[in-house]
Amino acid sequence: MEKSTELYLKNTESSAAEALKMVDDYINAQDLEKKKALHLRLLAEETIGMVRAMAGEFKALFWLEEENGEYRVRLTAKTEMDKGKKQDLLSVSKSGKNASAKGFMGKIGELIENGLLHYSEVMKLQQEYGGGYVDYALIGCDVPEAPLMGEPIVWSLNNYKEGLEQADDSDAPAKEAWDELEKSIVASIAKDVVVGVKKDRVEMTIIAG
Repeated sequence: MEKSTELYLKNTESSAAEALKMVDDYINAQDLEKKKALHLRLLAEETIGMVRAMAGEFKALFWLEEENGEYRVRLTAKTEMDKGKKQDLLSVSKSGKNASAKGFMGKIGELIENGLLHYSEVMKLQQEYGGGYVDYALIGCDVPEAPLMGEPIVWSLNNYKEGLEQADDSDAPAKEAWDELEKSIVASIAKDVVVGVKKDRVEMTIIAG
């Protein structure tokens, strides 16, 4: 497995610039064909943009890697976010929802924030605040019926798409979610996006198409 330099990506302009330089250096060193290089950079840019949009102080270990000709954008984070902090985020908008989570990658960011809470607190917050996206995003999540501390949650783009395809044609939230995917650069060019959460750690892998 060949990896790029690992760096701690923060939600600051200077950190984003450092990450983009690392991405460019890695792609140039790989001597990729033009289309594959462009796709990998776009996926990395979208990931960096997602982190820039995260609320509060956020940092994650960020790198690119290649294995058997398959390229991935990787992100792993650990946080001490608790229910109170998440409630503060949700209370920013008048509706009590995180209105900043716009677009597919913004909602992946929200999934990461939610997943970094204790599972029982995630469920309580979603029941309390609602929010069509988070409920719908759980289509395709491998979540035990009674989540216990230490059991992982796994979400994937491919499973999410399958869930939306199986939704009833009259299901407005499903149609809206599908339209959103069609507008997303990441959903259009990635082979898959996988978000895994266990305890207070989250890992995201975007597999380049």
